[in-house]
Amino acid sequence: MAVVVDTDPGVDDAVAILMLLADPTCDIVGLTTTAGNVPLARSTRNSLALLEYADRLDIPVCRGAARPVRGRYAYARHVHSTSGLTRRLPDPSVSASQTGAIPFLERILLDAASPVTIIALGPLTNLARLWRRNPSALRSAHRIIVMGGAVRTEGNATPHAEFNFYSDPTAARIIMESGLPITLIDLAACRRVSISRARAEQVRCTGRLGTLAAELLNGWFARDQSRRQFNLYDPLAVLAATHPHVVELDAMSMTVIDSDDTDDSTMWGKCEVIDANRGPVLVAAPDRVDSTAAHAAIQDLLKWA
Repeated sequence: MAVVVDTDPGVDDAVAILMLLADPTCDIVGLTTTAGNVPLARSTRNSLALLEYADRLDIPVCRGAARPVRGRYAYARHVHSTSGLTRRLPDPSVSASQTGAIPFLERILLDAASPVTIIALGPLTNLARLWRRNPSALRSAHRIIVMGGAVRTEGNATPHAEFNFYSDPTAARIIMESGLPITLIDLAACRRVSISRARAEQVRCTGRLGTLAAELLNGWFARDQSRRQFNLYDPLAVLAATHPHVVELDAMSMTVIDSDDTDDSTMWGKCEVIDANRGPVLVAAPDRVDSTAAHAAIQDLLKWA
């Protein structure tokens, strides 16, 4: 399966990328970066550092959006640390591609020998800009899997909004209203798959990728002694691509509140369901997430014991 990851690493982004690197059924054809958890320069640096650690410098990293469609990003340094990663990685020895994220996505989607799956782990700015530039490129994707939104649950950026959608609500609106067959892994589903502090401390690994993933998670717990659970948001989005049996999906149509609708910024990024019974957006059903199978898949990919 050919995959492009649109990302803003971020601890859970990093764990998700390590899972994909460990999966022999996946061919990562590129990482496109966006600001979100951290500024664009840092998310790009983290992406390059992860690939260098994994000895996968054959995978291009293409810089994308430094700003959302409107306004400015609200970074999540308080969650992921100032650097985005909780384990120091050496500065990468290579630079990002001279090709930007939007032309890279356009070319790879239109010219690929077989359809490409997009896994979007950050704000949807890059995808929204590509949609405005050339809708046929996104229409040619095999699947578009998005980690974002709080469809029927409380948000984590505001009471109403999940962080990725809150970071660029206009981009989220553009993509959710595009008619594209989006697979949406929202907060309600993601909260069904987590790892405890005690379990993270007990993890033992035989491989480099799993070792780094465990170090990142333990580093996240070490930053705040009150932390007890780490929700595996982006890893579940990856599993929706690689192990689709772990989630069941409900078809619906929906939109996202942005500044066109209200001046109340706490409402920006809020998901509004238009039709709960049909539509192009396939939303993970939280009561039908197989958390046991999800944990087993993560442990198998990362060789955790």
